[in-house]
Amino acid sequence: MIYLVTAQQELYKHDDYKIINVEESLIMLKEWSPIQLDTETNGKDPHINSLLCVQFGNKKADSQIVVDCSTVDILLYKEILESKYLILQNAKFDLQFFYNYGIIPRKVYDTMIVEQLLYLGYPPYGKIGGISFSLKAIADRYLHIDIDKSVRGEIIWRGLDTDVIKYAAGDVTYLEDIADAQYNECVKKGCVKGAKLECDTVPAMAYLEWCGIKLDEGRWKAKMAKDQEHLEERKVLLDKFVTDNPLYSKYSHVDTQGDLFSGFDLTPKCIINWDSSRQVIDFVKFLGFNTTVQDKKTGEDKDTVLEKELKNQQGINDEFLKLYFDYREASKVTSTYGQGHLDAINPITGRLHTTFKQLGAATGRMSSGGGSNKDLARYKYLKDVKYVNLQQLPSDVETRACFISEPDNLFVSCDFSAEESRLAADIYNDEEMRKEFTERTGDTHAMFAWAVFRKECEECGCKSALEVKKKAHQWRNKVKSVEFAYLFNAAAPTIAKSAGCTVEKAQEYIDSLDKFFTGRTEFKKRGSSFVRKNGYVLVSPVTGHKVYWWDFEEWKKRQQSFDSKFWDEYKLYHKGTGDSIAKEVKMHFQAASKYDRYALNSPTQGTGACIMKESMTRLFNYIVDNNYFNKIKICVVVHDEINCEYPKELTDFPNTLANIMQESAARFCKSLPIPAVPEVDTCWRH
Repeated sequence: MIYLVTAQQELYKHDDYKIINVEESLIMLKEWSPIQLDTETNGKDPHINSLLCVQFGNKKADSQIVVDCSTVDILLYKEILESKYLILQNAKFDLQFFYNYGIIPRKVYDTMIVEQLLYLGYPPYGKIGGISFSLKAIADRYLHIDIDKSVRGEIIWRGLDTDVIKYAAGDVTYLEDIADAQYNECVKKGCVKGAKLECDTVPAMAYLEWCGIKLDEGRWKAKMAKDQEHLEERKVLLDKFVTDNPLYSKYSHVDTQGDLFSGFDLTPKCIINWDSSRQVIDFVKFLGFNTTVQDKKTGEDKDTVLEKELKNQQGINDEFLKLYFDYREASKVTSTYGQGHLDAINPITGRLHTTFKQLGAATGRMSSGGGSNKDLARYKYLKDVKYVNLQQLPSDVETRACFISEPDNLFVSCDFSAEESRLAADIYNDEEMRKEFTERTGDTHAMFAWAVFRKECEECGCKSALEVKKKAHQWRNKVKSVEFAYLFNAAAPTIAKSAGCTVEKAQEYIDSLDKFFTGRTEFKKRGSSFVRKNGYVLVSPVTGHKVYWWDFEEWKKRQQSFDSKFWDEYKLYHKGTGDSIAKEVKMHFQAASKYDRYALNSPTQGTGACIMKESMTRLFNYIVDNNYFNKIKICVVVHDEINCEYPKELTDFPNTLANIMQESAARFCKSLPIPAVPEVDTCWRH
């Protein structure tokens, strides 16, 4: 049965639903548990748009209640919304609209988030093997029910008519059935605790987006002007590189015509558009670089001028590489971190709001930005407004200083110290790594230098890793490129590119590190064997998070078909030819290598993500429990770092935040602590 709560009863008369008053609806809702919940709004931006209706449903009562928010105060339902266990689809969206009224639900189950957890590692919808996480797709997957969503796009102009009321009620009819089916899947996959962690985090994620961050527009514009000036300087140097060399004359032009007003200017002008991949590829080939790579998706050859492909060709023309890479970096800064950030400022709040995806990566890490805020674009009469990526913001002081606190507030950045390395020591059960943090200085660069360049460090007078920083600083710096690549399980060719050495020397580095970090080496072997046998990586034994090898069954069948007869024919007819069979074999082993890397990296990165979500949940509960909602604002989360704005009179808040993060880390990292260090200023300094 559908019930409608509205103050305009004369407008709504229909056999498909019954009109009741607020008191009657509250009496019914007090008996319902859990409550299926959804909202309809006149747009997607919670600071610009408003609620049209809120709908409640209950499976046992077989009823739905639709509340007309244009005539009924939603605050009358505050107690229900804050005390009952709620089941929603994409709860982060609805919660932000409730936050506008000071309604703060925390007992939340999100069917979309749980479904994303159950399919963690699968490609996005639209790709081969991709999974849709829409309510329509989830209902079809579990219940074989086709939910009609055709009315949804018409709600803004239709308002609350009979079809919209029935549509709204329909969205809270099957959520409990879906949740029950998902729970059974979570039990099978051993991730019930992971589902709870993710659902508990949703209100904090909604708050993160709702709070936003203050951007100093004047300082940002000054930065933009400086960035543009820097880009133009880099272009001049690139152009000069071409025009100063007679060998490159075909890429320059001299205007011999002149004109009446400016006369003749016989200075050569570079004709290459450095933002055109096609034109740059042509010039780079002329210089002698190899631009051909294999497309990982199709296996076909293609041309590229990506830095990672050109960087390993040092010695051909290093001067050009430096000039071109400097230009590309300057171009990226001006295009990515410019006017788009100013456009994204919401005129209602005066703050920049963006999106954060809770399960934004296969490891379970969050991601930021992506897509357009069409409501904000319309409101500001702009063609388009993109949700900016605040997690990839340059870390230089000048850029970060543009993000500020409001008057009488302070800004705190709190991040974990060497979180991923400490987690690696714990998860890999690696004695050398653990000793570095429990008995030595925690200087991982010195530790890696001692493992890779032992002879060179001893020649500098070092007797242990403890002395490397003081006596063999150059080797400590040199090892960094090897260290970062090794930690991500890179192969010798990748390390060779990163370190600027031969593949043979890179393999020597890997062998030395494998012998030194025996715990990591054993974990790597076990992880590779496990994922190739089971088709998933266990990210966290605490929560049951897993990264799934989405096409594992297909890979396994192909692996089984590679018998001795196949390999005999392969060696005779296909190896090295680049034909379809050769490409299939190459892509087969590339897939295995990819999941070998996941087997090593996902447990550290994914556990770090779990720690951050635990921290976010605890922080949000602290804010709400102490009546600091909309006073302490969660502004930005970047992997191992939480940034908040808070009233300056709350002098102990930075220490409270650090303690919350450290307590969260202790749940997942048992053998050693992970310190969290707060840094306070009036802007983002970290």
